[in-house]
Amino acid sequence: MRILIINPFGIGDVLFSTPVISALRGKYPDSFIAYLCNQAAAPLLENNPKIDKLFFFSRGDFKKIRRESFLKYLTAFIQAILIIRKQKFDLVVDLSMVMQYSLVLWLLGVPKRYGFDYKKRGRFLTDKISVQTFVEKHVVDYYADLLTKLGVENFKRDLSLYLSAEDQRWAVNFLKAHNIAKLDVLVGLAPFGGLSWGVAAENKQWPIESYAFVVEQIIRKHKLKILLFGTKKDLAKTKVFNRIAGKTEVINCAGQTSLGQLAALISKCKLFISNDSGPLHIACALNRNTVSIYGPVDENVYGPIGDEKLHNIVCADIDCRPCYQNFQKPECPTMNCLQSLDKQKVLAIVEKTIIGLSS
Repeated sequence: MRILIINPFGIGDVLFSTPVISALRGKYPDSFIAYLCNQAAAPLLENNPKIDKLFFFSRGDFKKIRRESFLKYLTAFIQAILIIRKQKFDLVVDLSMVMQYSLVLWLLGVPKRYGFDYKKRGRFLTDKISVQTFVEKHVVDYYADLLTKLGVENFKRDLSLYLSAEDQRWAVNFLKAHNIAKLDVLVGLAPFGGLSWGVAAENKQWPIESYAFVVEQIIRKHKLKILLFGTKKDLAKTKVFNRIAGKTEVINCAGQTSLGQLAALISKCKLFISNDSGPLHIACALNRNTVSIYGPVDENVYGPIGDEKLHNIVCADIDCRPCYQNFQKPECPTMNCLQSLDKQKVLAIVEKTIIGLSS
């Protein structure tokens, strides 16, 4: 059996699909399993022993090539089809919810094509579940429903992430370079995130001033070190954070890590505090304690997966949230679900979690 899994989305979505990988490997232990993802998310999968091969052919990747050159785009697209054709897949689990992938695989003669029929985009799927949106239950549970059509009964709601030895060594050396000892309690902080929302990313972010307040308080009361995570695009905001918090216990990691290195550093943290973001789900996959802040997105659908004892979710108690529905980003001038979230409420949950770490 030769199986292809398709998921062209971001960090969180890819990690939500790792139970699918595990379940298929359990159902078909001697099968060849490949995974098609976008290139940015590939480091989350390249060390997974349950995957035999990775492909990087997402719509987003192709769009970037097309903006550079239509000829390059056409060449890359034809090459991708030829590579997929050569694999002679028997079965595809398509999590993309778009028609293009199943159309190409139908043209290539893949006999079994499983996926979601969203907005009638599943016409080229042989087996499908009709969905209007993801609501009321977690994305992972929708994936479990889809796999029941394959007769999969060993589905477990556990995320998995395998770190490379190289990234783990890098993390150890990074911590040594910043004078962080083995006995130091590390707290990871990801006050940014939401990159998959593009220019609307700030609509998933609790105010940086509120994060700085929480950090000031926990550093004052507890002996710990803070790893501040972000991308190069977040560097200006990290300067604002440092100006407010102004603590030597805060180590700014923004823009200094690859995705694999980021995950390796998160694995060293006792607690991870974050917006609804990809790094949060990395922490969940690594079984870290988390405190996560959710605004427009429904935590029941896109929230942390894993041992519930490890994860605390904080939300504002207002009637209009969650407003991210039908896969549509909200248009809200105030974002009260984040702006009104009481920093004392968040601090209390973080404090309780820190105290629980030593109990």
